[in-house]
Amino acid sequence: MTPSFLVALVILVAAAVLSGPVGRWMKIKHAKLPLPLEMPLSALDEASLAPYRVVERHVLDPSVVEALGTELYISWALEDTSVEAQDPLRYVQLLVTYDTGGRNLVPHRPDVCYLGAGYEQAQPHENIKIDVPSLASSPEGVPIRVCTFVQTSLKNRARTTVIYTFHCNGRFTATRTGVRVLLNDLTNTYAYFSKVEVSFPGATRQQSIDGAWKVYDRLLPVLLKAHWPDFEAEEEAVRRRANGEG
Repeated sequence: MTPSFLVALVILVAAAVLSGPVGRWMKIKHAKLPLPLEMPLSALDEASLAPYRVVERHVLDPSVVEALGTELYISWALEDTSVEAQDPLRYVQLLVTYDTGGRNLVPHRPDVCYLGAGYEQAQPHENIKIDVPSLASSPEGVPIRVCTFVQTSLKNRARTTVIYTFHCNGRFTATRTGVRVLLNDLTNTYAYFSKVEVSFPGATRQQSIDGAWKVYDRLLPVLLKAHWPDFEAEEEAVRRRANGEG
């Protein structure tokens, strides 16, 4: 029995103990259960988005849906009727996706997909927080990721800025790492994440940031109230059942 063999044996025994009785005692949960949406995204109340109105609903190509990793999405073109027709923030491209359960939830991000769609990074991506007055539950602001790309075509070097945030297990985060940390909480039974992505064709990076908070101010409370599950309530129900509290 060599020293390396003994070390390997100790590691295997420790892993067995942690995944067995100790894991059960600590209530460690590896595989996560799905939490369905309270209401389908497609049933989102359009009137609640005013002054935005839906001008087009896109059905994504199957290859795009496969890349997203979920069929639970809405891809809408919105029009802000409160601004002038020439305003660069008049039109909004909105994509909301939802994914839940399983061991290998992987957030789909514009950071990667745009690079494979004829764009290159125009400047460093940025993680910031924006104020969303309608969200009293997030007084510190909502974290967003700002990505600006430029087309690689020699004839077209147009820039586009994409802004997104994730809502994962009841909390907002702007990064893939943030999602993974929340998803991999070993004490939770359930797991889900939803990405809310907006872009404004023709708008500059700063204009897009200015426009994002207005869209989120209208949209996020609706998603929280009518669509996303109450994660804390579901987890509390699991704990109560485990403790025999009914």
